[in-house]
Amino acid sequence: MNLDLARFADGHLTAVTTDGSRVSLRLEAHTGGRFVPGEVSVFEIYELSTDRGELTMAGPPAADHTMEEPSCWEADGLTTVEFFAPLRIRVTASAFELTLLRTDRRPVLAKPSANACTLRLTAPLDPVRWQEALGPTVAWRILGGDAGTPADPDGWFIQRRDRLATSRTGVFCRTAGDRVTLERYDADDELWQAVRLLAAESASRVWCGNCVVAPADWVTWLTTGALPPLERLVP
Repeated sequence: MNLDLARFADGHLTAVTTDGSRVSLRLEAHTGGRFVPGEVSVFEIYELSTDRGELTMAGPPAADHTMEEPSCWEADGLTTVEFFAPLRIRVTASAFELTLLRTDRRPVLAKPSANACTLRLTAPLDPVRWQEALGPTVAWRILGGDAGTPADPDGWFIQRRDRLATSRTGVFCRTAGDRVTLERYDADDELWQAVRLLAAESASRVWCGNCVVAPADWVTWLTTGALPPLERLVP
């Protein structure tokens, strides 16, 4: 069974409904335009349904979560589809129907990421200065490792010292040229906020979700939740 689910990479799973053995998933595929705040993009809205399906969900879908490419496989005469939206949602059935419901054109909303960002720095990242600024309760570490000094070009983590034994990660920090990318894994709110604000001190530009902003505007969003006007959110 060829469901051609690749079209939903970078799309959205907006709803899952079930009535007895019938399972219906509402999917959006991005088919035109850029994900730039304020610009109009085109989305095709589909229903993926089965009359006799087995549904397992680790959690309900988040309509604004951008999915990676879904999975689909066959075994023992059954087909399984799997989405992460953001938690795993899986449906297994002998047959599915994929129906185009409508095509929507709508402005793209500003969606800064809560868990990742990239900053262009005005000076190379100084691990020693970052360590001093974050304080003695915080340490650099490799994946699952003890406290150390960043040397791995693939990136290091920043984590609370009292969590080094119980956590393998923290805030991931990877540099490439004059840019640093920060990703939150197992880090508390206070540490994640502190690292982002520290990075902003020596940044000239910030990429966060589908927003491109000046550091001052980004700091305002971090501290107040307020975004600047659309014209200050685009490249």
